[in-house]
Amino acid sequence: MAAIAVDQVPKIFVGGPEQESQVHNASTSPPFEAFEVPGQQDTAKFGLPWSASFPLGLKASKTLGLSESIDAIQDFTQSGNLSGLIKKHGGAILMRGLPIETPHDYSKVAHAFGFRPHVEVGRPPLRTILAPNVKTANEGMHVNLGTNHEAGGATPITSAIYIAHELSRLNPQFLSNLLNKGVKYVYRYTTKPLVSNTGTSVRGAYGQEVRDEDDEATARSKIEAEVRRHSNRFEWHDDGSLSVTHIVPAVRIHDPTGATVFFGNVTSAWGRSRHHGATRPPFRGDDGSYHPPPTYGDDTPIDVEDLDLLLKLAEKGAVDVEWQKGDLVLLDVSICLWNLGR
Repeated sequence: MAAIAVDQVPKIFVGGPEQESQVHNASTSPPFEAFEVPGQQDTAKFGLPWSASFPLGLKASKTLGLSESIDAIQDFTQSGNLSGLIKKHGGAILMRGLPIETPHDYSKVAHAFGFRPHVEVGRPPLRTILAPNVKTANEGMHVNLGTNHEAGGATPITSAIYIAHELSRLNPQFLSNLLNKGVKYVYRYTTKPLVSNTGTSVRGAYGQEVRDEDDEATARSKIEAEVRRHSNRFEWHDDGSLSVTHIVPAVRIHDPTGATVFFGNVTSAWGRSRHHGATRPPFRGDDGSYHPPPTYGDDTPIDVEDLDLLLKLAEKGAVDVEWQKGDLVLLDVSICLWNLGR
């Protein structure tokens, strides 16, 4: 955004004087200005050594065309100010009032930031491609059930820095266990497609290269090659289902801020397991899919009380982004958690 620069005046306040965020502009008519997002939190409460709003809200100060918005975003990104604001505001920026009418508009705006597109290995969830690098969210049944609406809704976002900070205060031994052992996730895919929030089927998740004329050995070879792109731990079962295991760090250091971060999918994995009644072997839920709870990386169980504490912190620390037409949210996914919406 050509008109936004961090080190110039005037100031725009976000969330009151104690949370002022200096979003400065280099022209007399800046295309974006800061605004207060309901429920904003203070990064100082996350243990960061500065006070800023989480998330930062930026809205269009005037009506912008699509090409104008793209030019402004490109200039903003190239100036280096975007990365500075993302760091200062805990990894989240809500941009409002963009001229986004279609998935292709969204794709053009998103590409203007110049980020490297995410490459999805496998397709565990059911998604529909709408435009270049634009897909629907998981189309399987959500854990938070309710009436589906064509517009609006909210997406909760939570700072993973906040979660680690609170764990260090409330249960330091649990945080130490996560740091030293990591977390193990097991995802099991059935042979037949399911409407589930964890995935569709073996072929739906990893069968992009499989053809109808392939015999079983060829199909399995292609599926295994896709699985190995992100895990060498997998097992075929007698019923034709496939388990894929990931053992990953659960606590990391975020280089830009130096903060300790809770990292991973523990909250959603445990939430799914509990919601679908799959907390005990064979971990098959009421939706027909498998939802084994996460364990420590050494395969020892994580106490239920500790898992519930993580869910509680994720909910307590959440800021609900109430969607409006023309909204776009930037997240540093290494320090932010989010839900599909509610």
